[in-house]
Amino acid sequence: MNDTKDQGTTEPAVSIVMPVLNNLEWTRKGIESIRARTTVPYEFILVDNGSESETADYLREAADVLIRNDENRGCAGAWNQGVQAASHPYVCIVNNDIEVPSGWMERLLDVLEKGEFVMVSPSIREGAFDYDLDEYNREVAERLSHRNFVSEYRGIAMLSRRDLYERIGPYDESFRFGKYEDEDMYMRIKDAGLEVATTSTVLLHHYGSKTVDAMKKVASFDFEKANRKVFMRKWRRKLIWRRLRKFRMKRLHRRIEREYGITY
Repeated sequence: MNDTKDQGTTEPAVSIVMPVLNNLEWTRKGIESIRARTTVPYEFILVDNGSESETADYLREAADVLIRNDENRGCAGAWNQGVQAASHPYVCIVNNDIEVPSGWMERLLDVLEKGEFVMVSPSIREGAFDYDLDEYNREVAERLSHRNFVSEYRGIAMLSRRDLYERIGPYDESFRFGKYEDEDMYMRIKDAGLEVATTSTVLLHHYGSKTVDAMKKVASFDFEKANRKVFMRKWRRKLIWRRLRKFRMKRLHRRIEREYGITY
């Protein structure tokens, strides 16, 4: 646990929650990146969703707090367990297949505290990790003038105050394994009259849905299709609004890529 700051500090402390199901190569990269580049006080809560022995052994050594499930409880279940175990006032839920830039958490916290947002996410670049992440992060932030994209979010990493989940409730575990549980939370936040944002001030690298892709190969049913049905039934009254929002997001992303040469 990285709680070595002076006792008199007022610096915020964060519980970082990462669910893991095997994929040791990517998990190790994600954990080592966060350990190396997180300087605010934090605890690392790793939720082992039934990993095989090699990954399970690694997680026991890597975690500040380890939650071990005998079977895969999916993203929603693991996220809820992590939030419940969190001891700090801020919670950041992250994927395991990421790389983070220097100072990422300080800047996310600054955006959350200064904006009218209850949850903030970083921008994301996917694909080959063949570039300098810190340099690219500076380029994106400067060229986009540290813009916050209101009413957008990235389920790859989500920072909020822990008490948000007391107001909104936990993630809906009727979404099996993965997909749509993060978008469902976004819809619930918006339905409560609250706001989220994705910031260009922080950019992460995402290797790209490694755990979900692996689960699809062994799952006994199409969980993404099943979750889509649950989501559509639950939010049928807002489906037109959702489609319009996604259309606007895609148009914005294409314009940013065309004008700035930036993957966003």
